[in-house]
Amino acid sequence: MSTHIETNLENGVFTLLINRPDKMNALNAAMYGAMADALNGASSNPDVNVVVIKGGEHFSTGYDVADLLENPPQGESSPVFRFMFALSECPLPVIARVDGAAVGIGVTLLLHCDFVYATPEAVFMLPFVNLGAVPEFGATQILPLRAGYLKAAELLLLADKFDSRTALNAGIISAICDRDELDGAVGNCIQKLVSKSRNSIIATKKLLKRDLEPLSDRIHAESEIFTRGISSPEAQGILKAFLKR
Repeated sequence: MSTHIETNLENGVFTLLINRPDKMNALNAAMYGAMADALNGASSNPDVNVVVIKGGEHFSTGYDVADLLENPPQGESSPVFRFMFALSECPLPVIARVDGAAVGIGVTLLLHCDFVYATPEAVFMLPFVNLGAVPEFGATQILPLRAGYLKAAELLLLADKFDSRTALNAGIISAICDRDELDGAVGNCIQKLVSKSRNSIIATKKLLKRDLEPLSDRIHAESEIFTRGISSPEAQGILKAFLKR
């Protein structure tokens, strides 16, 4: 486990803290590996209901360029790609808390979170073409679907800095919160999620993450899961409790 990645599990909430303030939370291979292991562990832990990813003064300024030059990824078994798959395949709801700089993968990882709360002071950037690279983490597919092609082209091809309002309008973040309200917004989201059926939350997220398909196929999939789920002891207990209100 990297010393720059801290984790905590309390009351069903698994928190992953990026803590490398001297480098503005730039991520190196060891940190990617630690985050991949942490997320995979949380995903398989029945005691975890929600995952929270946060930084400190800065969320993350992306890949540590010096480490990238010294230890370039060599295929999908590399730590950075293990992290990408661990986050994109996480069955649990993931909340991101964003302040300060969010650059490169510090932005693209947000596209795989379910709730993203950012401050007005947060600054975003997708600088891949400026570095002679291409966007990663599915950004070239997800961002046009959310923001529209023209806005996605602007953010990815011009690669300029942009603010929280632009990120909100592009579907990268869920809401903008003042700094003194940010933790409260995250906490409120957590409390709503942990009060609901864990199985239902996981099943609904799985449906949300399915690839585009004919509507009839999606209806069949939902019907099968609904029928199976509604007869479970958990659902039966919830329904009976509802009737007694």
